[in-house]
Amino acid sequence: IQMYTLNETSDNYSIGVLLWEISSGRPPFYVEDEQYDIDLALEISQGLRETIVPDTPNEYVKVYTKCWDGEPDNRPTIYQVVDWLNGIIKKTDIILKNHQ
Repeated sequence: IQMYTLNETSDNYSIGVLLWEISSGRPPFYVEDEQYDIDLALEISQGLRETIVPDTPNEYVKVYTKCWDGEPDNRPTIYQVVDWLNGIIKKTDIILKNHQ
């Protein structure tokens, strides 16, 4: 088992999971009447990720999938995440203003 340290990259993994949870409206890996266990934790550490939520904007998918990259050094910084999310918000605002 590969051990990971808790640091900024693990925090950013959690941010990615949280963003996925916001778009899905449910907890990750939720199966009714089942509990999370060590087997699930091992699968996640070996690369298991949630499926992309249908109809989620590609830019948003890119943010959360980059955050949960299996290689911690490939994950974005929190500053990059905030920058990408701000870009999505600005783009959405422009689209909304053009359709009013």
